[in-house]
Amino acid sequence: MATPESDVTKSPNRNKRIKIVTLIIIAAALFLVTLILYFIPPVIPDFVFATLLILTFLDILMIVWFSIRYYNIGIAFLVMIIIAIFFKRMRWPVSSILYTIGFTGLAGFSIVFARIFLKRFNHIIFLKYVGFSSSIILSMVSMGLLWKNMHWPVANVILNTGLVLFIPFLFAFVFTLPSSDYINWNKSERIIFFRAIIIPMAFVYIMVVIMFVFPRIYTSITRLPLIPFDMVKIDLLNKPGLY
Repeated sequence: MATPESDVTKSPNRNKRIKIVTLIIIAAALFLVTLILYFIPPVIPDFVFATLLILTFLDILMIVWFSIRYYNIGIAFLVMIIIAIFFKRMRWPVSSILYTIGFTGLAGFSIVFARIFLKRFNHIIFLKYVGFSSSIILSMVSMGLLWKNMHWPVANVILNTGLVLFIPFLFAFVFTLPSSDYINWNKSERIIFFRAIIIPMAFVYIMVVIMFVFPRIYTSITRLPLIPFDMVKIDLLNKPGLY
């Protein structure tokens, strides 16, 4: 016979599953509507696709929020960036909007997590300070990559500042990790270490390496010419012989 306590514990879990299933159905319906509109002969305005994709992404974030831990939200933004790269390669609409959502969300997630590292990890000095530093640097590099891909002004300043800060951080990370007592961390602390620090940092800096060290690979992936320097507009003089 079920006790009242077991009914109380089962009810929240059941409500949680119902919310997750409902959100999955809504996300699938939104994505299906987006596909149908894309293949309709009349040209659909970009803001319609943008609205549907934003709603779908917000729905996915809610699914992540209800189904798994908060530290996995950054992975959702990484998936959004990968989708944006695929859209850019296929020349599909709203790829720029997806870039903006993905990188801005990742930067915002990093800022929030920087505060979490300072407030909740006083018992692990390594996670507190290395996690805080990595989150701030990751936020700067993410915004720099967004500015660079969108060819917005001050992109080089933001990106280069983050990359310069990454060099001392990398040395601090390597030399302090052996004394971090990693073996005695619990499971959740190790998961946070990999999913909030290692995976986002590795993804972002792989993108940086591809952009600057292998620009041809980057161009072939995105089908977008990379502008490495600030180009100055030159106007040709209207003189005879220049036609």
